[in-house]
Amino acid sequence: MAAAVTRDWPVLAPTGTWILPPRPLTVGVVVTAHNVAPFLPAALASVFAQTRLPDEVVVCDDASDDDVAGAVAPFAERIRLVRRQEQGGEGAAKNTAIRASRADLVIILDGDDEMAPERVEALAWLAERRPDLHLMTTTWEDFGPAAEGSDWSLDLHFPVADQRREILRWNFLPAPAIRRQQFLEAGGFDEDLRYGPDWECYVRMFLHGAAAGLVPLPLYRYRRWGGQQTADTERVLAGRERVARLIAANERLDPRDREVAARTLVDAAFAHWMWRLQHGRALPAEARSLLRHGSLSARRRAVLRLAALSPSLARRLLLRPTGG
Repeated sequence: MAAAVTRDWPVLAPTGTWILPPRPLTVGVVVTAHNVAPFLPAALASVFAQTRLPDEVVVCDDASDDDVAGAVAPFAERIRLVRRQEQGGEGAAKNTAIRASRADLVIILDGDDEMAPERVEALAWLAERRPDLHLMTTTWEDFGPAAEGSDWSLDLHFPVADQRREILRWNFLPAPAIRRQQFLEAGGFDEDLRYGPDWECYVRMFLHGAAAGLVPLPLYRYRRWGGQQTADTERVLAGRERVARLIAANERLDPRDREVAARTLVDAAFAHWMWRLQHGRALPAEARSLLRHGSLSARRRAVLRLAALSPSLARRLLLRPTGG
């Protein structure tokens, strides 16, 4: 399916009806923060430098230990600051901020990231013309001390066909704009998930009929530094496996969905196990458990069988240099 290129903004999205004149929406930005106070002034400055200013800005302080109040003080008259007494994690903080919002469309911004000046305009422009799209995002650019160059770009991988199947495989919606009512109807973010509550929530939204669009321009600025959760490789891998397991257990999955979700779970579980094996933490019982999964390639099955007998031998073989 080809991308629909508009007169004003390029768009990748499933085929749908464009509404003209556009249907006006109120737009909010929700910012979540846990121990990122040094970055909050830059994040909020990027919000208030938008070519289309949001109708409201809600900042949720997820029980930070640092001085969030001081960091947001220069913007105090233009934001609503809500505080959680106990740290709830990403899902709880975003739920708190979105429930405090009254906007039709909420745009997510992590407190250590920034937005290019046109991001609110672009996402609101699309949302007001495509009411069938419940989630909309843009591509991004990395910056900060841990940023690394990459040729990978979301616009080259964003699915415009069979999005329900693709969301079961991966989360292709970083920091999206979300129609608030549809988000709440789907149940919001699962607050028990400390990693990946966004992916699991978007799966539920797609199972309720959601569709998504992309403005393929790098209008989000993702700060790469040592303090964010995604810097912890094992936590990310373990979190992805847990989310994949929860998605695979969703009762709304049809038989085709279940096949896709099962393969995603196998991939996530194997990736987590491989990390544990390479770091000397895998147990034989873990390999035996993985062998009970279907959809394993012959190579994966061979590695697991060896590890079920001797994890140390499997590790030595996998890490053995291949060069001469």
